[in-house]
Amino acid sequence: MAYHGPLGDGTVLPSRRTVLKSALSVGIVGGVGVSWATAEETERQRWAFETDNAVASSPTVVDDTVVVGSGDSTLYALDTATGETQWTFDTEGYIFSSPTVADGTVFVGSDDATLYALDAETGTEQWTAETGGSIGSSPTVAGDTVYVGSNDTTLYALDAATGETRWTVETGDYVTSSPTVADGTVFVGSNDATIYALDAASGEQQWTFETAGKIESSPTIADGTVFVGGWESFYAIDADTGEQQWTHDASVVSSPTVADGTVFVTTAGGLIYALSASTGDQQWAFETKSSLHSSPTVVGETVVFASLRNVYALDAATGAQQWVFASGGRSSPTVVDGTVFVGSDDTSVYALRAGVDGSSEGSRVRLGTLGHHGARRVE
Repeated sequence: MAYHGPLGDGTVLPSRRTVLKSALSVGIVGGVGVSWATAEETERQRWAFETDNAVASSPTVVDDTVVVGSGDSTLYALDTATGETQWTFDTEGYIFSSPTVADGTVFVGSDDATLYALDAETGTEQWTAETGGSIGSSPTVAGDTVYVGSNDTTLYALDAATGETRWTVETGDYVTSSPTVADGTVFVGSNDATIYALDAASGEQQWTFETAGKIESSPTIADGTVFVGGWESFYAIDADTGEQQWTHDASVVSSPTVADGTVFVTTAGGLIYALSASTGDQQWAFETKSSLHSSPTVVGETVVFASLRNVYALDAATGAQQWVFASGGRSSPTVVDGTVFVGSDDTSVYALRAGVDGSSEGSRVRLGTLGHHGARRVE
């Protein structure tokens, strides 16, 4: 768990674990000299669950369960109210992939090159599908098909009930980008600097868009436009034709979200931007002092995201800081009923009071990219 103070400039105080270890070394645990938490942190945090490695996976919340992977190779199902373990499932590799839940099944990839389908109630394995490389991509379910990328350079379309391969498309490099499906088309990026639009039923290529750098960002789609980041720029692309609409100069490895005509996107340079979805014009920018790999989410009039050091809540209209919690990482937050669920590089999963009622909105969560809430129904 992390020590917390109102550090809007990105300055970091020691984690509780660091404080504890330091206190043990000088013999001052149990009283004088150790400050476990500020009053603000105590009020902000509902609970924390500690794993055995960094939590870069983004939480998915369905009913009363939050499902999230860890670098300790384990997928955890936790009670949303208490953080108590409901079940766990061990893989053979780091779980960077974010789980997707559809029709009672949890789908998640692992660095052991395997996609897993598990019973959402019990964690019992239903099927596995092996690829030729580690899976950092997060699966997406549409219809009766699950789509996922692999570091063997391939995008896979699998039968959601059996795991049997329906089609594959090879790219020129790793596919760490998570696919997004909208209106019968799969959109995905590749480290070959290309964005692909593929027919969801057949895998047939509809168009490609070449960029100036690797695409690790996962696309989001809103109002007929694909929004996706690259190492060299951020792009808005016509979903039907693949033609560029506008760009914004930024290095982006996270995935954007669109809400109420505004694109919210975090950057490797430590900035989060609010841009007009139609023109790309900047509405505001907020600077942290840390690289941003976490993807933002919007709840009501608040945007929530994490840097490598802190979790932030900002006013969605102005970018003014509402609160900050001193624990961060690569996990993208999901907000459900006023609670922020997010993983941390300090090995914990946190449930934090959002300070606003409601649940995540915006295109990223609605399309089930990098965490979602509510079961996605297979139709």
